[in-house]
This record gives sequence, C-alpha cells and structure tokens, in this order.
Amino acid sequence: MPSRTKPIRVMLIDCRPLVLMGLHDLINGRKPRMEVSGQATTYAHALDLADQLRPNVIVFSFFPDALDPLEVISLLTRSAEMKVLLLKGLYEAVPVGRAIDAGARGVVLAEDPTESIVRAIINVHHRDVGLDRAWAGGLSGCAASGHVHLNTDPYHAKHAQLTSRERELIRAIVGDPSAKYMSIAARLGISEHTVHNHLSSIYHKLNLINRVDLLMYALKHGLTGNEDPPESTWVEMD
Repeated sequence: MPSRTKPIRVMLIDCRPLVLMGLHDLINGRKPRMEVSGQATTYAHALDLADQLRPNVIVFSFFPDALDPLEVISLLTRSAEMKVLLLKGLYEAVPVGRAIDAGARGVVLAEDPTESIVRAIINVHHRDVGLDRAWAGGLSGCAASGHVHLNTDPYHAKHAQLTSRERELIRAIVGDPSAKYMSIAARLGISEHTVHNHLSSIYHKLNLINRVDLLMYALKHGLTGNEDPPESTWVEMD
C-alpha cells in the first residue's frame, strides 16, 4: 500500500467571516495536500485553539482585539512546529517588520492570486525562514524613499536568469509598491494576464513567494533601477 503524506494542517485567525469562509474553501479545496484544522475570530480563542490543535501553519491577520497581535504571534511561535503566515491587505497599515521580529515566517497579500496564497502556505511550512528579519522592518521606508543600503551579495547567477522584461516589471513594482496589477500593466503597455505570467517566472527564478517577498528582495539586492532600459519592447505572449 503506498505511503500517504500527511496534509499541512492550517489554522485561520481573522475576525471577518467572509475572509474565513474564502480561505477555508480555498485550503480545503487542496486536500489531501492541506486542510483547515481550525479557525478563530479572537486572539484569546486562537491561543487556546492552537494549543489544542498544534497546526503546522497559522494564517494570521491583524485586527482590533483586547490582546496585542504582536504578542500573540510571539506566543504562537514559541513552538517551532507552528509557523505564522501573515495575511495583509495591500493598503492595510500592518507592522510587517515587527511581525517578522515577533516570529512570523512570511507575508502574503490578500489581493494576490489564490495560487500564490496556497504556495505561500506550502513554502512557509517547508522553509526554515520565510523572510530576512534584519531588513524586513525597513521595507516601507525604503520603498517610499527609494534609498537602501546594499551589501555585495552572491546572487548574481540568480539575477542573470532574469530577462530585461522581468527586470522592467520589478522596477515598476518597486517604483510604486502600492500599485494594482492593472495599473502596472497599463503603464507597461501589456495585459494584466501577462504581468501575472512574468511574475510567476520571477518568483520561480528567485525562489520567492509573492509580491511582498519580491519587493523586499529587490530592495535588498539592488534590483531597483539605475539600469539601462531594455533594448526590446514588451510583447504580448499570452
């Protein structure tokens, strides 16, 4: 009889019923690879439930509550077997850097495609570290000012795989971190579908999870501009 891999047990923490319902259906739709083991709408209930269920990944949202969400993340991640994946909206003011310092292993945008959320859960479950804590805290300031201190890094081989079009897309995202994909597509003269295709290729080449991961990676490793424009123009390849 073939061996059966245990599913990734995912716990959901959010105060919005519609968000919980959507995540529940998304994750349980990926059985047997992953399944929802429980969900909580308050942080106190989340702590009790996590202690009972011992989930592998906890999808965590910030919301008004009697308990401090950063302290809750710290308590949840005292056990190495439970990894917190922060879910945030593109326009939500969430202290990502402090959440990473508290123990969160990754960040995913609520506006990202559903497959990106699924991939983020899988990656956070299997990776020891989801984001670099040393520089995640400076993300917002660096993105706004366009200035970041860069150290020489050993990632040139990875970056060499990027096409001129992919580099142009990265620069567009870094130049306006809050821009919607539709806006980026219009600015580059391509379809939103093509933007998603190129982003998937970039994520694969750089071993990243999502747009937040890409933004921080680009800021750290200098993929932010000051390069000659690509010789070729964008071509639709849908």
